[in-house]
Parts: sequence; structure tokens; C-alpha cells
Amino acid sequence: MWLRPHLALVLLPLMVLVSSCARHGWEGESDLVVLNESQCTVTVSVDGWEATSVEANQSRTVDNVGAGRHVLEVKDSAGRPIERRYVELAGGEDYHWRIETCSPH
Repeated sequence: MWLRPHLALVLLPLMVLVSSCARHGWEGESDLVVLNESQCTVTVSVDGWEATSVEANQSRTVDNVGAGRHVLEVKDSAGRPIERRYVELAGGEDYHWRIETCSPH
């Protein structure tokens, strides 16, 4: 009989931990992390929509782009394409993209 109150004290922190983990990546969110090591500001598009701009020598994260196939594109400030990538993400997988130059590859 004394075990029931103690069991609740053990289970409560465990339930909080599991709930916290679900909010921080176990639910399958896939993020795009862009590190812009170039000397210019770039614009990042995901599947044709403008997701974010990234200043020179800065990084940005596009949250939850979703699992599946994606077309990623980086353009310079004049709208000229610098680089395009095709990626396939699994649920919960993040993609890290390092931009090194402002000129097309």
C-alpha cells in the first residue's frame, strides 16, 4: 500500500521528461540550418517560397521544413541564383547547409 504514493513521485518526473522530449524533436520536425560564410547577404528559399535571409558570417534556422523531398535555393541580394540543392529529409532529420561564396557554383 505504501508503494502507490512513492510510485506517483517516480512517475510524475518521468512523464514531464517524456513530454519535454516530444516538444524538442521526437515528433519528427526537420529543420534547415544555414551557415552563411560568404561576404554577402543571401536569401534562402525552400520549395519555391522565400524562407529567410542570412547576413554575411551569420547563421539562421528555418524551423520544421518537413520530411520528404525539398528544393533548396540560395540567391544573392540582386536575386541571382548562387546554389540549388535537392534533399530528402527523414522525419526529425535536420539539414545543415554551408554557403561559402556569393558567386554561382
